[in-house]
Formats: sequence, structure tokens, C-alpha cells
Amino acid sequence: MKARSQSKAGNPIRRPPASGNSTGSSGYSSEGHATSLIDRLSSPEVRINVEDEIDGCASSGNVITGKSGKSNTMAMSPADRVRIARTCFALACLWPFLFLLVPPSSSPASVTVMDTMAAMDSETGGNVHGLKRRMKNAHAKIDHLRALTSSRVSRNISAKTSFLQKEMSSLLRRSDVVGYGASHPRVAVVVVVPSQPESKGEGYDEDVVLNGALDSVESLFQTTDRNRIFIVTVVMDGRGKVGTFEAKLQDIDAGRTKHRHGGMVHTHDHHHDWQMEGESKKGEEQDETHTHSEKIHTLYNEEEIGVAASRNEAVHFINVLSRKHEEAGLKSHDEDLILLFLRCDATLREADGSRTWLDDITDALILPLDDNSNTAAENAYQPANAVSFAIDYSSTDTEGNVEIHHSHVGDVLAFDDLLRPQTSTANAQQMSLSNGESYPTPIVGGGATAMRLETYNALPAKDQSLWNHYSADLELSFNLWMCADGIDVLGTSLARVVVDPLVLSTQEKTNLPGPTTARLVSAWMKGHGDDEYASATLRAVANFAAADYQSKKILENGSRPRDHAMSEHRVLPEKARDLKNILVRIAEEAQQSPTFPSGLGKKCRPFSWYVENVHPELKIYQVEENDEGSDSNKLNTSNGKTLPSKPLDDQRMAIISRASPVNIAYVDASGGHTEHPHMGATDENGNFGYVHDETALVKTPPAFVFKDDMDHTELCKKGDPNWKMLTEKVYVDLTNHEAAEKRAEHGLAKKRAKIFCLVYTIEKFHDRVPAIRETWGKKCDGFMVASTKTDKALGTVNIPHEGPEEYNNIWQKVRSMWSYVYDNYYEKYDYFHIGGDDLYLIVENLRLYLESEEIQLASNGGHYLPDGTEESQTPLFLGRRFAEGGDRDRMFISGGSGYTMNKAALKTLVVDGFPNCFPHLKTFSEDVMVATCFRKMDILPYDTKDDAGGERYMPFQPGHHLTYFPPKNPKDDWYSNYSVDVKWGKDHCAAKSVAFHYIKEDLMRRMHAILYHYC
Repeated sequence: MKARSQSKAGNPIRRPPASGNSTGSSGYSSEGHATSLIDRLSSPEVRINVEDEIDGCASSGNVITGKSGKSNTMAMSPADRVRIARTCFALACLWPFLFLLVPPSSSPASVTVMDTMAAMDSETGGNVHGLKRRMKNAHAKIDHLRALTSSRVSRNISAKTSFLQKEMSSLLRRSDVVGYGASHPRVAVVVVVPSQPESKGEGYDEDVVLNGALDSVESLFQTTDRNRIFIVTVVMDGRGKVGTFEAKLQDIDAGRTKHRHGGMVHTHDHHHDWQMEGESKKGEEQDETHTHSEKIHTLYNEEEIGVAASRNEAVHFINVLSRKHEEAGLKSHDEDLILLFLRCDATLREADGSRTWLDDITDALILPLDDNSNTAAENAYQPANAVSFAIDYSSTDTEGNVEIHHSHVGDVLAFDDLLRPQTSTANAQQMSLSNGESYPTPIVGGGATAMRLETYNALPAKDQSLWNHYSADLELSFNLWMCADGIDVLGTSLARVVVDPLVLSTQEKTNLPGPTTARLVSAWMKGHGDDEYASATLRAVANFAAADYQSKKILENGSRPRDHAMSEHRVLPEKARDLKNILVRIAEEAQQSPTFPSGLGKKCRPFSWYVENVHPELKIYQVEENDEGSDSNKLNTSNGKTLPSKPLDDQRMAIISRASPVNIAYVDASGGHTEHPHMGATDENGNFGYVHDETALVKTPPAFVFKDDMDHTELCKKGDPNWKMLTEKVYVDLTNHEAAEKRAEHGLAKKRAKIFCLVYTIEKFHDRVPAIRETWGKKCDGFMVASTKTDKALGTVNIPHEGPEEYNNIWQKVRSMWSYVYDNYYEKYDYFHIGGDDLYLIVENLRLYLESEEIQLASNGGHYLPDGTEESQTPLFLGRRFAEGGDRDRMFISGGSGYTMNKAALKTLVVDGFPNCFPHLKTFSEDVMVATCFRKMDILPYDTKDDAGGERYMPFQPGHHLTYFPPKNPKDDWYSNYSVDVKWGKDHCAAKSVAFHYIKEDLMRRMHAILYHYC
């Protein structure tokens, strides 16, 4: 994954010049012989006094006691201490004389560090773990000897010592020797175990949480080479020491659970016997023993301080430990520590082979150093980005069997207008940049987040008042995007976690209380002229709270909310305004608190930049129409009508102004169903009067599955024009679709538009219907296939019509189809779409377009937005406009990708148009005929381009529109001659396209697999 370049918007943070990789570490030798954490902290040679750095945390025997907590660790065995002392004494005595024996003219290369290490290994039986400490003692003896000898000998010793130090430093930076280094940095991990259940409500079990935390820590040691674990800091927030929990942590730390050394995973018993995983002991070969340094440090906060403050406390400890190691010569500037926030309900996924998640994270976060450059200057810049781990979920059945539910490549986490988390999907353009290997996410997923330690240290906002994981993660996400280089998900990497939904309550993972929302809004949505975002968000939260309040009142009174349709007209406006005023006051007061992150406007990018570049699907203004009496950009006029935020342009206004409003009440036009086009349909036995269940497909939708591996390969092949258009431009707007679903479900918006989808075919092509049913057909609210044979299993319906069943008589077929739909389904649906059996419809994009302010405004005459009480509508005829023969006075809508009508248009066509508009004509050009009938009634095809000029309804395949360019004279090709003010190439299709034509079964399934991220 390439580092994201920093924008200069605002004042994004940068690493200080010449800081290099300032928090690296390259200290002791291989894991099997490393000294204990406590010995390193309290030894006379190093003398690390953590008390000066961490509020009273000092070394005392085998316990570190601090103001905020304690950590119980194991001391080194006496035998190890004696062996190391003897070795150090021998080295201290022998090294000066070795230097004196070397002639001054000798080449420095004649005494190499490898020779010295080989001699030491021979003397100490291969124990290299005390090398750095012995060198420090030796250096002290050398300094003492230098003072007693002649100046020439002293200079000679100094030169040899300096050379040896350089050789040793160079060697310890080699990851192939010690397991880590500049190219393989170590990781410092923070696990926060949240407070006692009293403050978390129902669904929070103390034992489950503690066991979840133990599983998280254990998974870290199972999946990570111990050599590359710098420290694991577990913060127990709101609780004292738990003996059994601490004992189990010690077992993990001592290697009594599965842990990794390089590519090997094994477990020690209580005698520390070496035993490979999956193997039995094999005599003396399995009797080899080795000790482990302490990797786990526990902080206990008996008074709850919250997740954000707990994380900061843990990182402070890590920084102190890192700095003291560096001062003692146990860390190198070239090693750049990685910081991992691991939530206590998440476990790291095990992987086969020697490569681990940390290798993938290293590749994403650490730029390799240039061996030929000055590491402190030329290699100073490292990306300030972060990686959010992909999240899978586990579930357990009644028999205790655990099943893992895998996430899809492209899944990300975002938030809605209330700042509540919601799942989303990276768009096609983002996925195509790296073939799905990495893609940005608006906020971190929460299970695990990794970044360079220096990246976190440089973040400007660290509010200590964010209590749960979600609020802390939301602030972290804003920090990383607006003040640093952003967040990516490595979709195809080993950076994955499994989250157990039962460990933490939903309040901990998703809840954002009103006061917390106010703090975040005040910090991140103020300044840069973005105050309207703050106002709109607080208004949305207030409206939601008011709706929730009223729902509870209704239930208390024994009433039922009707269909959950708590629209803005049923929300208590006074209650909403009062709540908003309270939130505004809390936001203002928050700025006075000591940990409030002030001055972000001068350090970071504005929130408007974040919305535009990172989370463009966020529709934060939509809530303003719910706030009666507010100064929103949807203004209420004196006559009670609501003005739009953006008026229709002159061209679109001219189109709808031609049509007359139509009363949308149903009128029976069937004439007793005795004549065409109202004779109706026949059942499977040929009897008239059959009414198809248009909801059958929605009730029992078939699953979309790959037939076999070859099918998967064929559908997911890359590189052709269709694939490029669907991955580089067109995408399904699932983010706004899901947000609209939630708003409607909670009564914060009107019911979603109901769409009836009509497909026409003949019995000969019934084999095309299954692909429609398993892809886009099941997404329509009502679905029917008009055919020459009724088949309930396929959803096909025989609708007889005037004249023969042939291509040259499609006009009569369409007249009967629309009459049947009007007679049976008109009152149930808001919009009606028709197309052939080679149509692919992106229903989510179509529904969002029909619900947009533009279409709502156009259907209400173009001046005011509808309020849901209207009895009449302006007919809308939507689709891809063609100018017949290049004549723009004879516009029609291409029937290939189909066309969409609102209720007023369908009623006008069936009730007023069909009886008087070529009722007995035999022709194939049904699309031209429908447009001609509408034109007679002053209903013109509406321009459905998006704001960028991209067409929403496509008459050909995606790849055709990518590669087609008109001839020099557009009139030389019928397509360019018929097209109206279009763009060509990739710009032709709207990003949120609605429909494509000439899509046969295989391409239909392929488009579905690509658009919905099955590939």
C-alpha cells in the first residue's frame, strides 16, 4: 500500500525535520535469552527511573507500583544472574588487553564484531542475550583503564572501542540476527478493558469481558513473533487487581499458552520444556529450555477514567519505556515502533506460514530506509497513516460450535447524520486503485487499529472525556483524516480480527450520548466556515431524541405508532428545539474543559474537506427539513410551503411546466375487462382473471451464488471495458441506501419510495428470467415478468393483447401490460419501471434518485417540496432521452434501458392516452409511441443526467460507453446523432447509474458480482 500524500489544506501535522524514525528500538539479543523487563528497568547499569516519568511508577523487586496501577512480573533466575556476572567480569578484564595487543597500524577490520561474538558464544555456551549489558560494563572498564595509561595507548583504545561500537550498532540493526530492526519494527499494544457492569447496563457480563480480554492478548502472542513484541499494556479501567485475571496474564507472558517464535508456534509446560505445537516430546531434543522476557504490563485504574484517557495513559507509559531504552543504548533511531489498539472483544486471525499480520502492517506503515542516505535527514519522512483491521464476526450455537462470518472485501465503517456507526462499502474507484488490496475507510472499524507510535504522538486532539470505545475511535478517525494521512483497510491482507459480539455491550461499541456528540461537534465542526455542519448535526440528534421521547409516550399511553412513520410533522417541535438548545450549551461549555482539543482549525483540515474527500455519502443537511421554525436552507414560506435547498434549472423547469397536474386518485378504466388492453391475464390453465402476486419474489428471494470455481473465475475476471467502467466509475450507493433505510425505520423520514418493476419477454426466452430474479429483480418492491405463458415459479404472466405475438406488434403488448399494472397495482406503488429481459437495473441507485429533492420537487410542480398530503402530481417520464433523427422537438426515451413513471404519468398514459393514441396501430417502436402519446398531452421526457453531466439510464453495456467516441461528424452515426448533450468515454455514465441495456445472463451475473463486491 502506498503512502497517501499529505494535502496542505489547513495545517496537517508533519514529523519534525531531522527526527528520522525517532522511536525505534534495537536492543537486546534473540528472544530465547532476553532479560526480564523489570531487570532491564531496575539494573544498576541502565538505571531506568520510571517514577520520574509515570506519576510515581517505580521499580521495586518484582513489582512496578504506580499511581494508576500495578504490574506483577517475574525476576531472572539466580543462576542466570551469576552466569551473566561472571561473563561480564571476564569481558571487562580481557578486552583492554586484547586492544593493547593490536598494533596501531592494524586495519580496524582485523578485529570484527563477529569475531568477538563468536568468542563470547564459545565462552558462554551460546548465550548472547547479555551482550549489550556486558559491552556497557566493558566500556566502563575501558574508560577507567584509559585514564591510567599513556596518551598513545589511550588513543589506541579509544579508536578500537569506537570502531567496535559502530560494528556492534550495525550488527544489532540487522533483523536477521535479532528478529527486528529498522525494516522489521516491533509493536507496542494497548488493550483497554472497560469498567464494571454497573455503568454499562444490561448485556455486559464481567467474566465474559475479562475472558475476552485474555483471548485478545493470547491471540496476539499466537500470531506475533515474540521478538517483535515490544510491550503489551493492558489497562483495567474502573477496577482493582483481579487475581485470576493477573495469573492468566502471567501464564501468557511466561509462554504457558501458545506463542510464536518466528515461524514456530509452541507452548511451555510449568517446567518450561520446549514442545512444538502438534508434536509430542522427543527425548532430550524437547528438553531444551529458554526463558522469556516480560512483555505484559498492567495498569489498574480503580476509578473509571474512560477509554480515551486509558489509551493515553498506556501510550504515555510506552513512550517513557521507549525513551529510557533509547537513552540506555537499547533502542535505535532507525527502528520505528508500531502502535496497535486492540479492542478486548477482538482476536487476531492466525495464518499459515511464517508471514504474520505484523509483516503486512509494516509494509503499509513503514517506508524502507535507504542504506545510502543519512537516516536522520534523508529518511526523515514516514507516512502518518493508519490501518484499520478488517473485521470478521463469530457466533456460537447452542452446542458451543463457533462459526466465523467473514466480511467482504470493500466493507468499511462510516457514520450517519447522527454520527452513529453504519456499515458502508468502498466505491469502485477506490477499490480499483489497488485491485481491492487497500482502500480508505471513513472511520476505523474498532476491532484493531495500527499506526506508527510517532503518528499517534503527533495527533493534536486527545480529549480525555470520551468514555467508550466508539467515541474514542471516532475522535481518532477525525485526527487521522483531518490532521494526518488517513486510514486504510488492507482487504486482502492478514490484518484481520474476529470480533465476538457477546463480549462488549452495544453501548460500548456504537453508542454516542448527546453530550459526547456535542463535544465532538464543537471540536471538529467549528471554524473554517463549517459551523452549519455543527448546527445540522445537533439538530439531527435533537430531532431523533424528540422522536424517541414521543414514541415512548405513545407506548406508555397504550397506542401504536402507525407503521413507524414518525415524520417531522409528528415530532414534538418544542421538545426538539429545547433539546438542541441544551446540546448547543453543552458544546460551548465543553470548550472550557482542560482536555478539550482547542485550536484544531489552525492545525487540521476542515470538516467540509472531510465530507467532500472522505465521506461524500454523508447527507448531513437532510435533517434540517425536520426542524420546524429553524433557519435551515429549506425555508418555510408564509403559506406553509417548503422551498428547496436548490431550485430546478431552467431546462428542467421548462419541461415540467408544460404538463398539467394530475389528480392521482385511482379511476377505474377497465370497462369490465371485456376488451383490450384491459382484458387482464390468464393463469397457468389459460383462464382469465389471474392476478399475479407481485411480492412473491421479495418474500422468497433466490440467493446469488457462484456455480463453481470456473464460474467465479469467469465472472470476476478483470481488465476488460465492462470491468473498468464498473470499478473505476459506476458504483452502488449502499451507504446512502442503508442510511435512508434506518431513517425510515426509526421514523425520522418518510417511507421509502415503492417501486414496481415490469419486464417483458416471451416463453422462448424464459431461461433469461432466473438471472434477473437472483440479481436485481428481488430488490424491487413489486416484480412481474409479462410473457406469453404464465409460470408462477418464474413469476411470468401471460397478458394477451390485440394482434399477433411478434416483435412488430410490441406496441399493443405494452398497452396491455401497462393497463394490467394500472388495474391491479397502481395504488400500492409510487413509481413504475419497464424494460426488456436484457435490462440490468441498479435498484438502490434508482430509489435514491426518485427520493432525491430534485425528483420530489419536479413531481410537485417545481416550486415547493411536497409534504405528503398532496392529491395531485406533475407527471414525470424518466429515462435516457433520444432525439428522433436528431430532431430535439421529437424527443423520446430509449426503451433499451427502460423508463420510469410516477403515479401521475402512469394514470395519464393508461386512462387518457391509450384510448385516444393509436389504439390499433401495429408497430415495434413502443418507446417512440409512448413518447408520442405523452407529447400530445404536453408531457416531455425529463433530463435525468446527474450534476456532473453523466447519464443515469444507459442504452448499451457499460464497456461500450467507456470505449465509444463519436465520429467527427456526429450525424454520421445514428447513436451520436440521437444523443442529447452527452459526454463520452468514462464521463458518459453517472457514478450512480441506474440502468444498462443488452445485458444477457452471463454479463448480468458478472455485473452483479462486481457491483456488489462478490469478487
